[in-house]
Amino acid sequence: MLILVAITVCIHIILRIFFNSGVKGVYEIVQYVVLVVVSLTLAENELTGGSVVVSFIIDRMKPRVSNVFSIVMYSITIVGLAVVFYFQLGMITQKYRLGAISSVLGFPHWILVLLICVGLFFFILAFIVRVYNMIAGHKDIKNVKLNLEEKAAATQIHSEF
Repeated sequence: MLILVAITVCIHIILRIFFNSGVKGVYEIVQYVVLVVVSLTLAENELTGGSVVVSFIIDRMKPRVSNVFSIVMYSITIVGLAVVFYFQLGMITQKYRLGAISSVLGFPHWILVLLICVGLFFFILAFIVRVYNMIAGHKDIKNVKLNLEEKAAATQIHSEF
């Protein structure tokens, strides 16, 4: 989807340069497609650990304490995301009743909110899976802090290529 958006933007630029007329609704297309792509890929990113993690607090803790701290923080995040999800579900019906549409293309907003809710649901589910795995693996954690070389040796690098 992102490649199609990039091609659409390039076509828009070329048309603006040569014909002084671009692709109708290109800004809406970019906004909504990127919004949907991001919301639908958050869960995959969480499960694969594809995000940048700043763990300066956790690195100073013993592994078991760090695990408990992470479980608590993830649980708080799950509750917060569940509240956002609840209000987003209400927004679907609100947007549908109001008949809210995008200004140029006339695309219904409730469909976009629905797709965001689907992505948010799977994001919450990914957090629940992460917490479950942390709880299930807690008893197997060695409560010894590793040095930098040991951490690097224990880390597995996965690539899609």
